[in-house]
Amino acid sequence: MAATLGTIWKNLQAKKFEPIYFLCGEESYYIDQIEKFIEDNALEPHEKDFNFSLFYGKDADPVSVLNDAKQYPTFAEKRLVIVREAQDFKVKDWETFEKYFENPVASTILVFAHKNKTLDKRTKISKLIEKKSVFFESAKKTDEQLPAWITGYVKKKNFKISPAVAQLLAENLGNDLSRIANEVDKLSVMLLEGADITEDIIEKYIGISKEYNITEFNNAIIKRDFSKAMKMVLYFEKNPKAGPLIAILAYMYNHFSKLFALHYIKDAKAASAVM
Repeated sequence: MAATLGTIWKNLQAKKFEPIYFLCGEESYYIDQIEKFIEDNALEPHEKDFNFSLFYGKDADPVSVLNDAKQYPTFAEKRLVIVREAQDFKVKDWETFEKYFENPVASTILVFAHKNKTLDKRTKISKLIEKKSVFFESAKKTDEQLPAWITGYVKKKNFKISPAVAQLLAENLGNDLSRIANEVDKLSVMLLEGADITEDIIEKYIGISKEYNITEFNNAIIKRDFSKAMKMVLYFEKNPKAGPLIAILAYMYNHFSKLFALHYIKDAKAASAVM
């Protein structure tokens, strides 16, 4: 059954663990968070020696995973089996679990972390997985959603950030939530609680210059400011982390493709539907 992030967290924090979790999608951040919480909290430390198994999809034999899941716990109430990189399983591998999905062992918590893509919804087994597990699909945040997500994450860490600085982070770090969270976590070690994360702090500790960054480079191109654009090219050459080529091209492609759509469709509402 499809589940929301809020529902999953509420049940996990109440220690209500289900027999099967299937975590998939292009955004790995929440998949990692849910998996880690289950690993850290489903069993007591002393119970893990006999009741915890970890597999990786690329190397795992589905039959071995299934046999572990069917085992009963030893000196504990639950048994935990986690399959990371489950996206490496083939369709025939998933079919091995068909009967288990229909009738899972109640004392086992079986977690599949299927990252960077979702299930092929056209297959019979995918419909069964979605119906018989706690099914969570983690979608990438859009460019428009990122600043608000960053603001919320910073607030949870007991810091402050202005919309402009959140936008600066979003535009220069991309929509990889794990990367953004790691950078903010680094700041939390260096700053006092309640501090305001400013452009100067971003430049000092993360390396995103308020003058020489991907956004400003894009603006210089748009305004045909050749002198400023060339200065930034030279800066990026000396400081490659400040302006990775792939990140610059991705940002500019995203921006100009939207302009292209708007120019030819000439209708803001219709253009937004295809962007």
